[in-house]
Amino acid sequence: MAKKPVKKYDYKPYPKHDGLRSGCKVSWYYYKDRADADAAAIVARHNALIQQELGYDFGYCWPGSVHPAHENSKHAGLWEVCIP
Repeated sequence: MAKKPVKKYDYKPYPKHDGLRSGCKVSWYYYKDRADADAAAIVARHNALIQQELGYDFGYCWPGSVHPAHENSKHAGLWEVCIP
């Protein structure tokens, strides 16, 4: 019996990040430059759509969102991007 072909997904690579924080449903990349953060957000939305198609649930998190890092965090002064 022939094997069923495995579907390949078109995951995109992220721009090089300046910091990282991991969570249980998502992670966050940190960028010094807002333009890099915005580029990473576009990739995160793309990759999140693939994972949603596979049934993944991000809970209350929103992959692709961009925010300034919290002022009391070790990443203060950087841009935070939620990634799937």
